[in-house]
Amino acid sequence: MSQTPESTYYRQARPELVSQIDGPATRVLDLGCGAGMVAATIRAECEVGELWGVEVVPEVAEQARQNPALDQVLCGDIETLIAQLPERSFSHIVAGDVLEHLVDPWSVLAGLRDRLEPGGKFICSIPNIRNFSFVMELLFRKRFEYRDAGVMDRTHLRFFARKDVEIMFRDAGYEDIRIGPVRPKNKWHKKAGRALFGDLVIKGFLVTARAPS
Repeated sequence: MSQTPESTYYRQARPELVSQIDGPATRVLDLGCGAGMVAATIRAECEVGELWGVEVVPEVAEQARQNPALDQVLCGDIETLIAQLPERSFSHIVAGDVLEHLVDPWSVLAGLRDRLEPGGKFICSIPNIRNFSFVMELLFRKRFEYRDAGVMDRTHLRFFARKDVEIMFRDAGYEDIRIGPVRPKNKWHKKAGRALFGDLVIKGFLVTARAPS
């Protein structure tokens, strides 16, 4: 099932990502900005100067341009748009479930590192392929079954476990790499599950990393 411009797929506020923005944020880049809901949340909750967005779907990019939270919106694939972004000018880059959709996320991360200010912060979420639901399905149903959303979203091109994420950011030249559950549940049985099984009960990671100072 394809996502339409009206879909909630493009209208998520992602507060767990916004909460990682430490201010003041002079200029923030939102990759896969959708209709601008993350940008609107950043405006409402953070001390921020300029907000830029990149969106690959033309109709959705046009919606983002109508959103007053965004100062500038580029339409296209970030893999080809990096050269249009000013170097060492973003204090923060936010990428909610974007890297797994790219042909070459490794090169994109390296290019985006050079768009961050010295010490600038990259914030992203990325699905974890090493989780029980996927492992059990592969083991017992013998299927690598794609779906419309989630870890096995049919538009995902790349798949990562924790160590893969760490290596990808390290090789791209980032420092202070931190990886945790994207939406940690604080009920006792959820905490116990994470303590016992670690990443096997985590479907997605929240990652922060910094460009060299």
